[in-house]
Amino acid sequence: MVTSLSSTDLARLHALLKERREHVCKEVQDRLHRHGLTTHDDAALPNRREDTDDEAAAEAATRMDIAGVSRDAEELASIDLALGRVESGEYGECLECGEPIALQRLFANPAATRCAECQQLAERTARVARATRY
Repeated sequence: MVTSLSSTDLARLHALLKERREHVCKEVQDRLHRHGLTTHDDAALPNRREDTDDEAAAEAATRMDIAGVSRDAEELASIDLALGRVESGEYGECLECGEPIALQRLFANPAATRCAECQQLAERTARVARATRY
């Protein structure tokens, strides 16, 4: 069911976005400082080649580290965009069709940019594009 956001719901969703942003920032910080480096200038992904003699395993672990940081960066960007939409008064509107995003969807994913129907269409389009690339 699609509904307009009450000020209470908007405040709760805003708090969820801020909470999630703080959590993801902490995850990135932990990932970049977990190997004992504590200052911002020392932040780095661990050197996986020091962990093992297996070059393939080190390469796979490095790729996973990079993918994790990339995923976190994308999530932070989407959260920041959602917080910007809250500030501009555009939060909760589908960027594709302009209709309100269902409240349940927003509580499940406060950074959602599309209603469920437009999201499904975008995902189908992306799958087709990937399938036709090969």
